[in-house]
Amino acid sequence: MKVVRALQFRLRRGVWYELRLYFKFIGIAIRSRLQYRSDFLFGIAGVLILNLVNLSLIWILVARFQSLAGWQYWEIVMLYGTFLLSHSVYAVFFWHLSNLEDDILHGRFDQYLVRPCSPLLQFLGREVNYMGVADVVFATSVFVLAYHNLGLNWTSVQWGFFAVAILSGTVIETCIVWIIGALAFWTGRSRAIFFVYIRFQILGQQYPIDIFGMWFRIFITGFLPLSFMNYYPLTILLDKPNALGVYGIGFLSPIVAILLLALGALIWRRGLAGYTSSGN
Repeated sequence: MKVVRALQFRLRRGVWYELRLYFKFIGIAIRSRLQYRSDFLFGIAGVLILNLVNLSLIWILVARFQSLAGWQYWEIVMLYGTFLLSHSVYAVFFWHLSNLEDDILHGRFDQYLVRPCSPLLQFLGREVNYMGVADVVFATSVFVLAYHNLGLNWTSVQWGFFAVAILSGTVIETCIVWIIGALAFWTGRSRAIFFVYIRFQILGQQYPIDIFGMWFRIFITGFLPLSFMNYYPLTILLDKPNALGVYGIGFLSPIVAILLLALGALIWRRGLAGYTSSGN
């Protein structure tokens, strides 16, 4: 019994120690980024303009067809805003997971293996993407506008489910990119797969998946489950039928997130165990 308690204490101590280290890494990354303030401001302006262009394209489509598969303009704006809320957290803290192949290919990953700290923790804490701040601001603004224009009045339970959906969406996107990046342990390169993923993300997050064929709906649900970031949770919150006709499927978002997290951890451990330096 004493041995078990000692192991539990060490585990808790280890977790808190690594969390403190992670936040120290993040603090260093933020301070280094703020040294280039002009780049910070121009980067944020660029992200805001890009998001405005995306919403304008959605408006043009809806203005031409009145609605998309029964989704009105402000419902699609909420769809986009919900995706951005999840994506913005990933964009700030985990965007560089897509660049894992560079560290592996050029031998920089070796530095994470010679320090007395988790390699994953070191890699995650090395950088903060300041342009993701613009996604946070824009996502919050468009979501509030959509909520107001739709005349919604969610209960505390609905807001709680929405918060869980946002957190699940962040985990889902982060884990998908993590898994793609970790494939570089075997292939050396994985960015081509990441670019393919981005194409599906654009289609699956800016528009309701009802407008696509059944095979695309199945793929974006079961194989690349991006639709659990915003579409399925919102079909519940907006009381709309979903593309697969499966009642309550949006409640599975946190389960999908947990499964992807477990899969990502497994692939990472396997890749790390078989890692051999490139020698550069």
